[in-house]
Amino acid sequence: MLAGRGDRAGDRRDGTPAGPGSEGWVVGVDHAEVLRRLTINDERVADGAALGDDALSGRDRALVRIAAAVAVGASVPTYGAEIDAAVEAGIDPAEVVGVLAAVVPVVGLPTVVAAAPRVALALGLEPVEGWDDADAAADDAAAEGAPRRPG
Repeated sequence: MLAGRGDRAGDRRDGTPAGPGSEGWVVGVDHAEVLRRLTINDERVADGAALGDDALSGRDRALVRIAAAVAVGASVPTYGAEIDAAVEAGIDPAEVVGVLAAVVPVVGLPTVVAAAPRVALALGLEPVEGWDDADAAADDAAAEGAPRRPG
């Protein structure tokens, strides 16, 4: 039996049943139930609403979403929305940049380098020297048929 679970699969930590018709089916869903739903590709998880989100604080959730944006090569508007939400949650710009540093070992330096100017724009920072050169090089590479960086 997993620590923190009831005796039956699907029980909540306090032993009360979790499932359709149970109180708290969406709110307060325990981690084992969330994993079960994801594992079976439950149709209720398609929009993420039936997963429950009370395990992370608003600050932590905002930082994780920024990390996910970096990992998938998100667009400038996506960074803008996620970083705005992070600032509203109390995240400061240094913490946003800290996310970039933290994900380098996972997503790789090139991915983070590509994300840095988008993050800077979302933070309202001015372009750095050489920024235009990097964009021009990417445009030249795309014109020559090379893969273009996400954006």
